[in-house]
Amino acid sequence: MKLLAYNLGSVIDEAGSLSAWVASWTEVFSLHVSLPLFWLVLALLVLASLLLAVVSLVWKRSYRRAKIHRELARANQRMSLATSVAGIGVWEWDVSRDSLQWSPYLYDLYGIRVGSRLELNDWIMRLKTGDGEKILRLKQLAGKNKQQTLIIDMIDPIDGQPRVLELVVQGLVNDGSRLIGTQRDISDVIERQRKMEQAALLDKLTGLPNTRALNRVLKAAFAAPDVENKVFGLMFIDLDGFKQVNDMLGHDVGDALLLHASKRMRGCLRVEDEVFRIGGDEFVVWVPLGEYAVKIHKPDKDPLFEDEDSERREPMILPWGDNDEELTYRMETIAEKLLHTLTEPFNFGENQCRVSASIGIARYPFHASDAQKLLKLADSAMYQAKRKGKRQFAHYDPTVDQMGEQSQTHPSMPPSDAKRAVGLE
Repeated sequence: MKLLAYNLGSVIDEAGSLSAWVASWTEVFSLHVSLPLFWLVLALLVLASLLLAVVSLVWKRSYRRAKIHRELARANQRMSLATSVAGIGVWEWDVSRDSLQWSPYLYDLYGIRVGSRLELNDWIMRLKTGDGEKILRLKQLAGKNKQQTLIIDMIDPIDGQPRVLELVVQGLVNDGSRLIGTQRDISDVIERQRKMEQAALLDKLTGLPNTRALNRVLKAAFAAPDVENKVFGLMFIDLDGFKQVNDMLGHDVGDALLLHASKRMRGCLRVEDEVFRIGGDEFVVWVPLGEYAVKIHKPDKDPLFEDEDSERREPMILPWGDNDEELTYRMETIAEKLLHTLTEPFNFGENQCRVSASIGIARYPFHASDAQKLLKLADSAMYQAKRKGKRQFAHYDPTVDQMGEQSQTHPSMPPSDAKRAVGLE
């Protein structure tokens, strides 16, 4: 009991001394701390709080900016991958400094190390001569909301083959210092289109140009600005006896005969001539007299040589617009070759086939002044050759009324059908 009383008294004494200590320090503080110091401390606390808030805000913005940059980098990587897979390169042109920024696809396309610094001349020197001027003219799009598409050519740095590129350029409103755009290699697209167009112009059986190709040739010839100074002719060819071969030996033999006859006809022509299959056993031969035509008259003796053999020299080349005699000679020479080669027998295994040809000739501008009439007159001349006994050629004779007699000679193919066969009616 005495021990408990002693401990309690000790606690009370200590509490009394603690309160006395606090009171003494409070008195000291109240005596030594002035009012300005208090406000100074308070101001420091407020500034520290503001500083912490600013630091926190800056950190958050920096974090957000870094996050946005990471997202943009990922987006650029995705876009670069997508455009590369699609075969499209993205580029930017600083027109004020003539510097370029390319996506990795374009570096690979032009054979340049990825990331290399590019100037405008580095690009132009890799293009075909003349395309650089097209590129320079694009500067006028800067600062305008306009878009332009160009076709440019380059040489592939790997295989040395020509490549065709499609260049799309876009100007930016209120930004006259930059142009943006895309580039893509369209060489394969153009090649596919060329093959499709070529296939559309060829006869599937014989491989010869077809009616559409003939129309294109005639259209180009008569649309030429100097067509008045040109001379050319058409030969309309019909195989005599082909129907009998087809009926007796079957269509397979008939098709084989057409194929071999086409090869023989092609072998009778010059490089600049062409034979077209317009359907069935009918063909048209185009014979131009132009820059490839060789003068038929014997050239004069060359004064540079004095011996007897000095007449031998390179043939003279005639320009477009030679006379009718020259063209007539050319066409008759080709017609005789055609008659001879088509009369030779065709052997297909145990089967031997014999046909002949009737050929009609019409010449521009001596017989007709337009494609439709020229073809029509060649067709008429072919029927004239048939009436004379077949296996021969005939020039169009304006004194004979062919149109009224063709329906009797060949009722299954009236003149109007001949025109429709080549799409001119």
